[in-house]
Amino acid sequence: MGKIPSISPRFTGAIQATDQAQRISELQAEVEKLRSSQSPILEQQIETLRSQLQEQSGEKDIKVSKIQANPHQPRQTITSESIQTIARSLEKDGQITPLIVIPQDDNYLLLDGQRRWEAAKILGWQTLRSVIAVMPDDLHRKALLTFIHHEDLNPLDKAEAIFKEVANVTNMSAEEILTVLATVLRRLERQKQTSQLTSLVTVTTEEQRLGLQNLGINEVEEKLLLVLLGLALNPTSVKANLMPMLSLPNDLKQAIREKGLKGAHALALSVLSAKALETSEKTASKERIKATEQVLSQELNVAKTRELVAQIKSKYIKSAYSPSKQIMTIQRSVEKLSRENIAQINPEQVKDLRALFRKKLEEIESILDLIK
Repeated sequence: MGKIPSISPRFTGAIQATDQAQRISELQAEVEKLRSSQSPILEQQIETLRSQLQEQSGEKDIKVSKIQANPHQPRQTITSESIQTIARSLEKDGQITPLIVIPQDDNYLLLDGQRRWEAAKILGWQTLRSVIAVMPDDLHRKALLTFIHHEDLNPLDKAEAIFKEVANVTNMSAEEILTVLATVLRRLERQKQTSQLTSLVTVTTEEQRLGLQNLGINEVEEKLLLVLLGLALNPTSVKANLMPMLSLPNDLKQAIREKGLKGAHALALSVLSAKALETSEKTASKERIKATEQVLSQELNVAKTRELVAQIKSKYIKSAYSPSKQIMTIQRSVEKLSRENIAQINPEQVKDLRALFRKKLEEIESILDLIK
């Protein structure tokens, strides 16, 4: 791995009140991005930066009861197991890392430290050490940018957070967002211009606007695509991998959040719908839940999950064989072989015909035995 650049110079000097919100949110996003690389060197830099932030904005003990959850938190999946793990750590070693909170009237909005806060409530702690920041103007976007590229953020949480941001910026409904995104991507695919769209992810906003204009994107489509590109997201990947998460049945969403079911497995299991199985929603739901438990307990990979789904579908769906034109033609020809016609054929040919019919009859019988 190449040399990791020092990030400390980015945060030297005092943070003035006028730009504190922007600097705090940039710091948080930078810290979370670097932490995801799990580099010891970066972890050292993160600790240094956290110390700088504490020196600049101060640290104080805040009552747990006065801290409120961030409604714009993209990470909606926080399992009880993870909170219990944090609680054991807090009980054993105490609070090592302070929360980041934002003053809001007489209370504080939680910007960083959701699981530590939940764990402290379980332990009955009265206060938690916290670093004070000021309210960013676009809290949801800042929080989203902090978490969106985390590898451990599940696709359901990511999809819902992205959808909320797109809806906030574009004022589109859920149906409109899905329709516009699907329409523009289909058109670009037909025109073989998908790669040009993907290349816009890493360029500046102005270059993105110009690139979209060159692709013949209309105003509504541009507004939607600019939100996704501004979040460093590939629109094609969003449509293929994230948007389907929003239409998952509730039992699969619950399994993702509470049991750690992976997104790809959930998509495979979602095929077990009432329509696909030609049964009631209640029956389909039971089959999904049972299959989900099997996937989790046996730790099946995606391929094995799809095999399981196919086996379940085969119990409900009978194969519909369409009549073969070739067989129908042969059947009509055989029916025309009257006794009189056969009597006029060479005896040796009649014997050959009888042997052929006997052989084909045996093959037919063997096939029928297999499908009984």
